[in-house]
Amino acid sequence: MTTDNGNGESGDIPTGQTDRLIAQAERLITAMESIAQESGISISRLEGRQQRQHRIVVALSACFALLLAALAAIIIIGIAIRDQAQDIERIQSEVTGEVLCPLYEQFINADTPKARLAAKAAGQDLEVREHAFQVIREGYLTLGCESVSVITPK
Repeated sequence: MTTDNGNGESGDIPTGQTDRLIAQAERLITAMESIAQESGISISRLEGRQQRQHRIVVALSACFALLLAALAAIIIIGIAIRDQAQDIERIQSEVTGEVLCPLYEQFINADTPKARLAAKAAGQDLEVREHAFQVIREGYLTLGCESVSVITPK
């Protein structure tokens, strides 16, 4: 068998060596095909894993975004509730100072010695009357009206 050795010169390779070279080349091709198949399987496995990991990362990112949105909503609602509570407290304070305390003062001022004599003459139960005025005085103190008004309860 005559071959070209790459220099433009021809050389003779004995037939026995040619058969051995062909056999080795076939083994090498078979081994390379086996490696290519195995690496192809590994690459497809890696691609599958990469796709799953990508989906997991996307899902975790979406969960994190939802968590941040929920946290922002909770903060906004908390601030609104705090502001509303402050408004309620302010209105309650105004109502107490401008309406209830003057009303309680009128009730307390109505408990005079002359009014007690008139109640006794009308046949009212003085213990029940005194208990009612005691409840009014306690409400006056509970509302903190003594700091708002000019009278002091008896």
